[in-house]
Amino acid sequence: MIAAALGGMAFAGPAMAGGCYGGECYRYAVTPPVYATEQQNVLVRPPRTIYRTVPPVYDTVEERVLVAPGGRFWQESRGPGGELIGCWVSTPPRFALRRRTVLVRPAETVPETFPPEYATVSRRVLVAPARAGWVPVGGYGGPLVGSLPDALGITGASSADIGVGLGFSRGSIYDGY
Repeated sequence: MIAAALGGMAFAGPAMAGGCYGGECYRYAVTPPVYATEQQNVLVRPPRTIYRTVPPVYDTVEERVLVAPGGRFWQESRGPGGELIGCWVSTPPRFALRRRTVLVRPAETVPETFPPEYATVSRRVLVAPARAGWVPVGGYGGPLVGSLPDALGITGASSADIGVGLGFSRGSIYDGY
């Protein structure tokens, strides 16, 4: 009876200590979700046209204007002895300066077009959801090999992406959801 008890303890010892003998051993593994940063160009402001009104331009101009035309006219007068004297008198034309405001350039509407404006926006996207499942242990209680993303079938992710540095051997997963 003592031999049977010692024999039972010999087989139970490795199993209680977490070792695995005979057959495949699995370990329950959990991976956090994998996220990536995605950048996208986004239209911030569409193209637009603004119409600006340019005011008219005026200027003040001075010009010479004829006030009275010149000419010749016959003038008669009496001389010192009472005799009648006639002669032609010439008068020069008379001019004056006149100021006035003139339109140099009329008002106009000028279109001003602005191109569209874009911005780069970063957002966090889920690449792979969190997973949990049984993965094979590499050997009979031996060290774990491989990586957790590989063992759980997550492609394109590294342990740096998910923040886990544990290693697991490659193999199939029995989902524990």
